[in-house]
Amino acid sequence: MRALNAADILAVWESARDYHPVDQALALLAAADPQRPHDELAALPLGQRDAQLIALRQNLFGDHLPGRAQCPQCHEAVEFELSCRALRDSRPATATTERILEIDGYTLQLWPLDSHGLAAAARTSDIDIARHALLARCVRSARCGEQHLNVNDLPEQVIQAVAQNLMDHDPQAELLIDLACPTCHHQWQSVLDMAQLLWTELAARAQRLLIEIHTLARAYGWREDDILALSEARRAAYLDMVAA
Repeated sequence: MRALNAADILAVWESARDYHPVDQALALLAAADPQRPHDELAALPLGQRDAQLIALRQNLFGDHLPGRAQCPQCHEAVEFELSCRALRDSRPATATTERILEIDGYTLQLWPLDSHGLAAAARTSDIDIARHALLARCVRSARCGEQHLNVNDLPEQVIQAVAQNLMDHDPQAELLIDLACPTCHHQWQSVLDMAQLLWTELAARAQRLLIEIHTLARAYGWREDDILALSEARRAAYLDMVAA
């Protein structure tokens, strides 16, 4: 995975700013690893995808990861700090292969949830339809005894067992952080959406780069490529002189 420079940040922001969040995450990974085919990136288990997004975030913006949430009880804003390195090391390696789950006489062939599954679920706003779309992506085959079943015919206890098995084998697919409100002392867990968080930070950086380009181009008549070729420290020094 290569580090993204200023030109890369602007390019991926421009090309993917109108994409669905699932595709924005893949665009970020493709920019950092352009030799890997899109389908290969989309087939990464979500835990692996997010581990790579965390690594990319660390390369771009450093280990310190500030966050903000709202207390579900008193609605107070709660700020927190995380470490990208700690997030990457907090869970065991994710599963990448098919496996068999046997429960209550049912035999299921499972595959980790990936971006294809998220995209299938995102096509509908109906929760039940989205849930079954995810299930259909993760259950490659199902049978009870010798009878082959459609995933929609699986009983609820089997579906719950599938969900638990998926989380057990790919725990980093759902990053939960423990939070506590300093005002009302309510404690809860919040899901850390690494893809959305990284895209938000990258989009903000792209906007700042555009402002820097605009300012230096007006002051010195430089081309965009020449401004982006400057190191961050030199761009900042020139911006300071323009502002003086």
